[in-house]
Amino acid sequence: MSLNLTIDQGNSAAKLALWQDSTMVSSCIETSLTPDALGHFLSPYGGKVDKALYCSVRARGTEVMAMLSTFAGKMLRLSSDMPLPIKIDYGTPGSLGADRIAAAVGAATVFPGKMLLVVDAGTAVTYDAVSPDGHFLGGNIAPGMNMRLEALHRFTARLPRVTVPRELPLGRVFGTDTASAMILGSVFGIIGAITYYKSQLTPDPTVVMTGGWAHQLSRLCDFEVNVEPDLVSIGLNRILQYNEAIF
Repeated sequence: MSLNLTIDQGNSAAKLALWQDSTMVSSCIETSLTPDALGHFLSPYGGKVDKALYCSVRARGTEVMAMLSTFAGKMLRLSSDMPLPIKIDYGTPGSLGADRIAAAVGAATVFPGKMLLVVDAGTAVTYDAVSPDGHFLGGNIAPGMNMRLEALHRFTARLPRVTVPRELPLGRVFGTDTASAMILGSVFGIIGAITYYKSQLTPDPTVVMTGGWAHQLSRLCDFEVNVEPDLVSIGLNRILQYNEAIF
């Protein structure tokens, strides 16, 4: 059985996914990507994979690539200058985050031929547009939930430090105390941005959302939102398949 490994290294954790062709066989989230963690994840499958693709929002990756050489026959690190199944229409493609590329490819894989608004609601929130013919048109980056709340505390004299609750206070638009006002202000700042960007795209886009806040935020939109927790991993696997000739 030929197996491929994709690793999506975010700001706070790494998502590992094991693939047989286009089927995800297994996945897990690791807060620390170590040889032991990787070995434990792969041990039920013989401890090795044929190919691996590593995607990271972090600048350094030399140590991870060296570690992967122990577990994968062949490996690549995602970058904008490698062959991709979408076209990158971005003024500085080298500065485009690998996770944004992978999410865009994932959305185009799940919803081919559609105008897409791809929202990744994690530590930061990214809003990216992909055309029906597979061109990455560009996008925007904004603070995520925790960053917004921390900024309100740090850059004002009296606003408290507020922790985002596990469950957002759904059903209310306005806060009834300082903490809920800060939380809902942050929430609807993101919802408002999604709504505005959707209104600017023609034809009317399919909205695809991923990231840790996707499920809760999507419930506040008054239009259909497709939540795909594995969007980046799907994109990474598609890119790995697209680069089969390199291997």
